[in-house]
Amino acid sequence: MNGLERVKTTISHKEPDRVPIGEWGIDHDHVSRILGRHTYWRNRKDTTLALWDGRRDEVVESLKQDCVDLVNALDYDIVTVELVPPKGYKVGNVPQQIADGKWQDAKGIIYQYAASNDSIVRMTPQPEIHQFTEAELDAIRNTASNIEDSEFELIDHVCETFGNNKAILFRGIGLFESILGMFGGDQTHQFIKTATDKDQIKKVGEAMFARVSHLIGLCRKRGVSIMMCGQDFGGSNGCLISPASIRELFMPFLKRFCGEVTAASMIPFHHCCGNVWDIMNDFVEAGFKGYQSIQASAGMDTSRVKKLYGDKISLWTGVQCETLIEKTVEQTRDEVARSLEICMPGGGFIFGSTNSVQFGAKTQNYLAALEVVKQSGRY
Repeated sequence: MNGLERVKTTISHKEPDRVPIGEWGIDHDHVSRILGRHTYWRNRKDTTLALWDGRRDEVVESLKQDCVDLVNALDYDIVTVELVPPKGYKVGNVPQQIADGKWQDAKGIIYQYAASNDSIVRMTPQPEIHQFTEAELDAIRNTASNIEDSEFELIDHVCETFGNNKAILFRGIGLFESILGMFGGDQTHQFIKTATDKDQIKKVGEAMFARVSHLIGLCRKRGVSIMMCGQDFGGSNGCLISPASIRELFMPFLKRFCGEVTAASMIPFHHCCGNVWDIMNDFVEAGFKGYQSIQASAGMDTSRVKKLYGDKISLWTGVQCETLIEKTVEQTRDEVARSLEICMPGGGFIFGSTNSVQFGAKTQNYLAALEVVKQSGRY
């Protein structure tokens, strides 16, 4: 079987020749060690600085070459891609460095280096928004028609390179955090909106779904196999907002997403961290065929998820992020072997980390995990 066949077989809850492998994300420190060179692949800090400096083409060429080389080096079955900045992309108000790890633009907005994930983040809060006018909602809808072909440069390259041999997965759809993010302010302000102004949430969601629908069509034409919706509905102890609000405000958009993706002959996947036992069945009922990120540290036990949902939705999991960061190689191997034992029977299992191979994790742990899967993950 090739990678695409392997993924399609496991999603149909049949057993392929071996467990398919892929990652929602693998950060640049691991990619650089594996390929032996600098990369912009998930290199948040260097990418930000390069784009501020007007070096968009340099970034995109790195993404294209390094994505292909990484997939070949690790023999992934799933290739995860997203949009890139358009050709000629320029930052109009370039921040200037004012201290070590600190920048400020002409509007006084402060940016600061974050060592936790090697990124540069905006420290000045976005202004709070409470109401959108019809003209503003129209402007959100119109962003769909402003997507340029050059934003698909990475996707086109990957689709041309791997053709029908790999499952090409588009990430970049958000129908929870991205909708709430339109209201600016902090997370508290955004969560309060879900209780106090549901009509505005629904209107913004409708406007933003125009772009989602357009992206689905553009990805289908290019040969993308899987459309992945990614947002974290859960925290360490449960859903971030009430399950009732999630069902009323966001699940209808997720169901429409699944319907349009399926109608376009692609496969709908969902990424979600945190404790989401209260809404796991909602993901199944919405029509998702794959679920990524089973976070044990938040109480999402893999064996229980497999028992309750393993015949209804394919599970993309296998090694916890904390294991890759904190544990030894042998402990990593043991955890992966246990995951194979739990998740392999009956298909419906894709191997990967439970979120991403994060910056600062131990590359040797991840490579050891892949070794176990390639040795023991055969049916």
